[in-house]
Amino acid sequence: MTYPAPIMGTETTAHAWGIDTRFAQTAPCQVEMTINQSVFMAHMPEMIQAGLFNTQVTPALQKQAPHYLMNTLQMDVTPGFVHTLFTQRGAPARCHFAWFYTAPDGTRHPMVSFDMTRQAHDRIDWAHLRFGDMLTAAQNPVVDREFDVQVNQETIDVTIALSRNGEMPDLPTPTSATGSRAP
Repeated sequence: MTYPAPIMGTETTAHAWGIDTRFAQTAPCQVEMTINQSVFMAHMPEMIQAGLFNTQVTPALQKQAPHYLMNTLQMDVTPGFVHTLFTQRGAPARCHFAWFYTAPDGTRHPMVSFDMTRQAHDRIDWAHLRFGDMLTAAQNPVVDREFDVQVNQETIDVTIALSRNGEMPDLPTPTSATGSRAP
């Protein structure tokens, strides 16, 4: 594929689950990725069945922790989007990636953003990529403060809810002591 080819097609499962990608501009490269929260949450049972989320993520927990779940998903799919862009013929040397979500009321909110260079992309062992590997290669990560607060609160809620069921959460933790993570 030749840059700027779509990062993700409209006939994909991810698109059906509420994820959209677009080039905000091609020079300099800026990619925007958006999760439609209502569509995303409506398809949560399918994502659980597909193994993207723990089966302990009950409907009640889904309502309680939508930002946590959206953050977990963006951390899981972002490396694939970055890799797709930088493997295109004629890809730029650098690109800015920004995640947003569209709330049920239609308002758009920032989540995380970061820059990635082709050089950093090329140093990643894509054949053996592990969760979080891309985090160290990203430059200028920015986590929206409001989103960070929501994810942190919901992470506590998820941990408590799952521990009440006698289970320790095995969802990838999208936060650290300093808050949400950009990929």
